[in-house]
Amino acid sequence: MKKIIGIACLLLVVGLITGCGERTERTHYYYSPSFTRDGKIICIEGVERVRKDILGSQLSSSYVEFITTMYATGTGESGSIFDVTDEIPYHMSCSPTTEADYVAYMAELRSGLFRKIVIRNFGTGQHEGREMIELVFYPGIKSFDWSKDGNQLVYCTTQEVRTVDLDGFNDTQVVAESNLEFVTWKYGDRIAFVHSTGTGKVLSLINPNTMVRNDLSVAASVDLPQISPTSNNIVYGIAGGSYCSVDVDAGTPATTEVFANFTGELPRLSSDANRVTYSKVGEISGIYILELFIAPNEIKIK
Repeated sequence: MKKIIGIACLLLVVGLITGCGERTERTHYYYSPSFTRDGKIICIEGVERVRKDILGSQLSSSYVEFITTMYATGTGESGSIFDVTDEIPYHMSCSPTTEADYVAYMAELRSGLFRKIVIRNFGTGQHEGREMIELVFYPGIKSFDWSKDGNQLVYCTTQEVRTVDLDGFNDTQVVAESNLEFVTWKYGDRIAFVHSTGTGKVLSLINPNTMVRNDLSVAASVDLPQISPTSNNIVYGIAGGSYCSVDVDAGTPATTEVFANFTGELPRLSSDANRVTYSKVGEISGIYILELFIAPNEIKIK
């Protein structure tokens, strides 16, 4: 009888440890932010769930990633819009037009090149038109961006800058150039692209209609450029470890430091050119806002 009672007590203790004493710990990760057309932040959110017993030992774990939006204050998260656990979105960029809420990103990174551009509707209301489009490239591309009217994309391989309609038609070469690294077009009439030379990185601009091209000097160039939506001759980007701007149409273009000791990766401009958002190099989680015209001020919102 005592033996039966002892076994019962032992089972009760085990049940308390593995049942009632269990807890689930959640850790949230935020990265790869960009701006929507209405000034919200769109980013990747990762959620890690770890189930532990009463003693703190891990019983199981899971990890999911999804696209979410929030205000530029870090509040008002939308929750999961769509799941991207099995396909990491790289370099997300939202359409600048008001037709619908479309986000595009690159996917399938292989040997430094991306095999796909994916376009998705992330609107929370009733969807009309495109839901998801995939454009496939072989062997792959380095960078992409939207056109100002939202009807085309620009992309670069290592050797060409090209434009293409959203349905994949009218894939057209704009310019051939060696060692291409980055391209942007979203708010400008001209396409801006970065290519490496023997002396450094050069920022060039070209009008796809007239083919008039402007090559800046290495000293006047910025990397990861973004064309200002309010003044298309101003281009923002990274130079010499600082976030800078450059007037590309000035008689003698030169960079102007906006924020020193900048460690953001892939900074993205808001549609009013007042803010930049980014994650930081070396941080596995974090979304930052740089206010450009309020004595440039960096704020971590997540």
